[in-house]
Amino acid sequence: MQRQAVILTDVDTSLMKSNTHTTLHKLCGTTILQHIINQLKLSGVYDIYLTSKEGLDETFESYPVLTDATQLEKQDTVFVDSRSPLIFNEMYQSLYEEDMDNIYVVDGQVLIASHKEVSNLKLDTIDNMAKQIGAVEADFGVFIVETRKELANARYLYQTVILDKLMDNGVTIINPEQTYIDSTVEIGMDTIIYPGAVIEGETVIGENCEIRGDSELTNARVGNNVQIRHSVITDSEVGDGTSIGPFAQIRPGTKLGESVKIGNFVETKKSFVDDGAKVSHLSYIGDAEVGKRTNIGCGSITVNYDGVNKYKTIIKDDAFIGCNTNMMAPIEIGERSVIAAGSTVTDDVPSDSLAIARERQTTKENYYKN
Repeated sequence: MQRQAVILTDVDTSLMKSNTHTTLHKLCGTTILQHIINQLKLSGVYDIYLTSKEGLDETFESYPVLTDATQLEKQDTVFVDSRSPLIFNEMYQSLYEEDMDNIYVVDGQVLIASHKEVSNLKLDTIDNMAKQIGAVEADFGVFIVETRKELANARYLYQTVILDKLMDNGVTIINPEQTYIDSTVEIGMDTIIYPGAVIEGETVIGENCEIRGDSELTNARVGNNVQIRHSVITDSEVGDGTSIGPFAQIRPGTKLGESVKIGNFVETKKSFVDDGAKVSHLSYIGDAEVGKRTNIGCGSITVNYDGVNKYKTIIKDDAFIGCNTNMMAPIEIGERSVIAAGSTVTDDVPSDSLAIARERQTTKENYYKN
């Protein structure tokens, strides 16, 4: 059976006390309006109309505005309040399966009407439309989101649905009450999520991973057998078997290979760190390529910015970068080369070389005077 939907977007938004349209507020990473559209599509409804686009953004530009009920096709129609994000596709399906021509969900503001009545309906509130055709009240109730408190309640309920689904699919959530995961996130079997984790956007996490407390992942792609401890990862990729943290920041454009170690207080940005490389602590790796099995010592920095332009650092396989090294980009450090601790390197270093770039120590004896 073909179905169509009309989402009533010309609703009172004043109670939200916001410059943003009520339906554009986010619920577990997705706007309220997009939630409704997603669930309608999952239930088999693809012809979707809005009653107004005022206050909405370009995301919904492709959906036509319904100004007259005669625009609708002769098929059963779902009318739904744009502030009703907790009606899931199974609920829409169950309404149709009630085998009634007209069904009205009082709290959730949903009406299903047959095409015989659609042409007679005025695009007013669902409540008024239901009264016009004597709609039957459904046996389940959900609520509309009009205020910040109701948004918080809806978020709590929807988060429970998300976490339950993940746990049913083999993910361990240590404490659901203290875990925040968006509806758009995918997590593999036998991964453990510890309390305080915030996982958002289009994040995908593989199997057998550990995401320790207070970690924040946004649009991250994480492989299998990865351990992340108290760290922030944004718009980046993490290979299998890699460990990150504690207290690392993986900034946009980073790609970490397999079995990489990123230790405490390390920051990376727009860099590729290849398989088996180690950046163990207190370092900044920006606009760089780091080769396989390379070791970067504590306090090392790729100096990528001269105040005007950004430049690239290339460190090839099996290099050893001593502690407290400044690598002045653009620069290339060859395979198996060693940079002595405390060096500020300004020139390329050939493969199999030792580079020392620091002043010779001067010691003045008997310097201290009473």
